[in-house]
Amino acid sequence: MSYTPPPSGYLVPAAPGSTPRPATVSVSALLLYVVSAALLISAAISVYTFASLPEGLIEDIYRDAGIDSSVAETSATAAMIGAYIGAALYAVLAVFFVVLGLFVNKGKQWARITTWVLGGIGLCCIGFGLAFQGIGSSLSSSNAGGIDQQEVTERMAEAMPGWTTPVSTVLSVVLLLSMLAVIIMLALPPSNAYFRKPAPEWTPPAYPTV
Repeated sequence: MSYTPPPSGYLVPAAPGSTPRPATVSVSALLLYVVSAALLISAAISVYTFASLPEGLIEDIYRDAGIDSSVAETSATAAMIGAYIGAALYAVLAVFFVVLGLFVNKGKQWARITTWVLGGIGLCCIGFGLAFQGIGSSLSSSNAGGIDQQEVTERMAEAMPGWTTPVSTVLSVVLLLSMLAVIIMLALPPSNAYFRKPAPEWTPPAYPTV
């Protein structure tokens, strides 16, 4: 009986998902869903706030502050459009963060890197927004070009429902802390091991059976 030499051993990639998902990754994905929910709530508040304002109120505020009637009408329209565009952008980002959460859970490296990039940008924007919130109100007290900026700011704040400012501030803090936690946890050693490409596994040579 002839004998066939056994084939040499070879390397095959490790099975996807063979590394257990660490808690740092699971919590990061959950926080990404929290970020998505906070963005959707912020978008809904923005749309509700401007939609509930009496028609022509923003234009009247600008006009009373010293802005020409035609310019006041244009400024009021621009403010409304800007609010709706901002809300739509928040909604798109909310969907994107859900997608990132799903792929972060699956250990996709591109999702982790994208989360770091968007999270870093978000931290800068929200952090500066909270830090300079008081400074912005003080700067608006100037009367540049004969326009009473302080009056515009105060009357716009009075026109908004009283609960919008504290709720928006809380949402900003939630977004800030959530994204900071996600960035940190995705950089921890357990997360690094989960996102690292699995090393090939050696398969022993197969011998023929008689």
